[in-house]
Amino acid sequence: MDSSVLLHWLSQQQAELGFSLSAIHVHHGLSPNADTWAEHARTFCQTLQIPCQITPVNVSQNTGLGIESNARTARYRAFTEQACDAIVLAHHQNDQSETLLINLLRGSGPAGLSAMKSLRALNANTDVLRPLLQLPRSALLDYANAHQLAWVEDESNQDTAFKRNKIRHELIPLLEGINPKAIATIARSAIHQGDAAAILLERAQEDLVRCVQDQALQLEPFQQLSPARQRNALHHWLDTHGITLELRAFDELLRVTFAAASDTCPALVWRNAAIRRYRGALHITRASLNPGPQLDRQWQDAPQIADWHGELRWIEAEHGIDPRFLEQGYRIAGRSGGESLRLAANRPTRSLKAHCQALGIAPWLRETTPLIYLNGQLAAVPGLGVHADFQVAADQIGWLPIWQANHPNKGIAR
Repeated sequence: MDSSVLLHWLSQQQAELGFSLSAIHVHHGLSPNADTWAEHARTFCQTLQIPCQITPVNVSQNTGLGIESNARTARYRAFTEQACDAIVLAHHQNDQSETLLINLLRGSGPAGLSAMKSLRALNANTDVLRPLLQLPRSALLDYANAHQLAWVEDESNQDTAFKRNKIRHELIPLLEGINPKAIATIARSAIHQGDAAAILLERAQEDLVRCVQDQALQLEPFQQLSPARQRNALHHWLDTHGITLELRAFDELLRVTFAAASDTCPALVWRNAAIRRYRGALHITRASLNPGPQLDRQWQDAPQIADWHGELRWIEAEHGIDPRFLEQGYRIAGRSGGESLRLAANRPTRSLKAHCQALGIAPWLRETTPLIYLNGQLAAVPGLGVHADFQVAADQIGWLPIWQANHPNKGIAR
């Protein structure tokens, strides 16, 4: 009913406002009636003379997040593939109130309790709009009846095994027994929480300008913040890296950040990422510190190396590798121990460990940065330099390897 009202209403606005309208029906395939619903959507759109795209999706059953969450993920993935300025959704005031209550039961803060936004970016090209968010469902039902709209109901909406349905059919009536305007009142609280979340975000951004350098959270200025601002800034910093910690993990991160001995490198591993402390700063890395396999490569090869989770690029630079050494290709490998490097003819050979310690190269980078071998000899270490035996002459330009590790969440859906 909600989507039918939205589509009919938008169809009435096209001529006056001059926008192009089409519909997408996401076919989840979860109900035996799913094909019937798709056909109804197609017929309804034909009546309104609106193009309709039926998009089948595969809903994962084994993520541990529940069928509702998996269906939503599949649905929004379909939305992101649409070539349009906006996806317009039919969520209304009742949906907003239910979302706030769901998030309240999860222990969410102001950002979660602000529930759904009437406008947000879906990606760089498309926004999500919810123009009906301040209207109660009863107003939509009145519109549907007034225009004699026909719609179909999803039978799963009556199944109280789903949390949202249990709130809708059991909790909301109890709350309306206490306050007949409960729906509107709860939705109004979401607006207030949205304002609070916006203020907290602004404060976090101001604090992180002082505390973040090269994407690492510097602990000296961070410790000067009040405890509440520390938690707010840390939450936001983690969120910018796609990391949302459970409360116990978040508290443990704060504890080890300040309580661990200064000469240690403590880490909190969370799914595919890790938050590591090193030399007075917190860094986001991959959880695994295992290097990739030995690989033979050509220096013109594509930079992305999937097995190493990063990109190896070559730039022209002084003290780079003489191009003639790269003509037959090179080999990359991880550390095995005992490697050494001489960075200039007039400098002594030093162990790789000593070089890294002197330059403050973090331990995880020492383990996960590919070493460059030529003719079986260590020729270069990205971020460190090139062995003198392989460098170009002083008046020439050679090739310098640059390693950029992938972000821990690269290629992994949040």
